[in-house]
Amino acid sequence: ASFIVAMILLPICAIIDGMDGALARRFGTKHDYGKYLDSISDSICFGIAPSILVYSLYYDIERGPALDFINDDLEFAFRYNIENLVAITAAIMIALLSILRLARFTRGTQGENTYFSGLPAPGLTIFIIVISIKYSIVNEAYIGIIWDNDVMLIPFIIGLVSLLTVTTISYAKARARFRNPILFGILVLILTIVLRYFENSMWETLWYAAFGLYMAYFALIPAMIWAGYFEE
Repeated sequence: ASFIVAMILLPICAIIDGMDGALARRFGTKHDYGKYLDSISDSICFGIAPSILVYSLYYDIERGPALDFINDDLEFAFRYNIENLVAITAAIMIALLSILRLARFTRGTQGENTYFSGLPAPGLTIFIIVISIKYSIVNEAYIGIIWDNDVMLIPFIIGLVSLLTVTTISYAKARARFRNPILFGILVLILTIVLRYFENSMWETLWYAAFGLYMAYFALIPAMIWAGYFEE
């Protein structure tokens, strides 16, 4: 249940993250301090928090250490567990790349650009929530059917997606024409998680809608931006 609560809170953080900038622009209260404070809070919400979540969901201490060189007798004994190694690598990548992405955003002029350059850290966090609510220990049905066969697959995919944060691929901002669709997608995800929390069977059906909406943001809209579809 604690994992599901965390999954609810992180999308709410994404909504609030979009609201503070909009309110600052609306009331003309932009300040340099706000820019840096926003990056600090974003680093916690969209860097450290999702990293801990991925580690908690996919790292299993019962499988043994991810990487170890010394045994209990203080003798050299190299050993590793590939599943845990993938999980902890993904968690570290999320934290480091998200914070690097946020630092680049704060230092640069992306805030003034029409689009984000690279997958924004909140976008990565939403991806983690979307994929993990169905394909992790949160979903008992998933564990019983295929967990043992592809325990590395999901954290491996998450690690690969985290690399998009440091690319130059254009992603939509929650402004103008994209604001309401992005907000709608996040609200659908929140509703999906709430239904999962209350063990309502509709959550899995709604998950496909949340996943489809995210994929539109993740892949379809960047392709349309690249093709110049939104140019006036």
